[in-house]
Amino acid sequence: MFTLKSRTDNFRCTLPKDFLTEKITEKYSKYIIKKHSFIMNPIDFLNETIQGVAILGFTQASVIQQQQGRSNYASNNKMISRNLMPHDATEYAYRSEKNPLALIDKTLRITFRHTLGYINYFMLLENFWELYSRETPYSKMPEYITIDLFDEIGCIISKINVYNPIIESLDMLTFNYTAPIAQSQTFNCEIKYSNIDFEFVEQEEKTKEYYERQVVEPLTINKSF
Repeated sequence: MFTLKSRTDNFRCTLPKDFLTEKITEKYSKYIIKKHSFIMNPIDFLNETIQGVAILGFTQASVIQQQQGRSNYASNNKMISRNLMPHDATEYAYRSEKNPLALIDKTLRITFRHTLGYINYFMLLENFWELYSRETPYSKMPEYITIDLFDEIGCIISKINVYNPIIESLDMLTFNYTAPIAQSQTFNCEIKYSNIDFEFVEQEEKTKEYYERQVVEPLTINKSF
């Protein structure tokens, strides 16, 4: 891009406030406040450690069946019906009888980067224990998770909403001394959901104003260079 900025046509996965229970939020708020960071609450801390997501994709959308066919070895006006030769069955592809929504792999895989002390990992682990307690009704479970998709100037162009998210799995923690220096490590949290929705966001006026402020004005100011 002309402004030499880092790419902005990316994504933002936002876990809602009700993703963390009140007990977990209260417990980890004390730790975050002591760090005197610009992040003030646990859910923002958790969202800041999201590195990547994987979603959608489907399989088994077709059914293969063998159908008997008939053909002849030559094609001319002297052929008669008794010369038609049956051949082996041929495979044909048909649309699956399943509901298209049932073909989607209803998995949202979120990749988190490890933090010092593995705080975000234990936050997710303890929150999992709380959410899956028999005392926690489904009405207290999070309703949806949103993934915002941005255009080339950093404005939200569309959204992916996954509804009724349920934590399916969490990677194991691995400790070893094979690396002599600190390295960035990640872990995955897989979430199953019941339904999904994709929507476009109409922001023409906002997009124009943002483009003028972030692109046109800097170019005008620095045109002498």
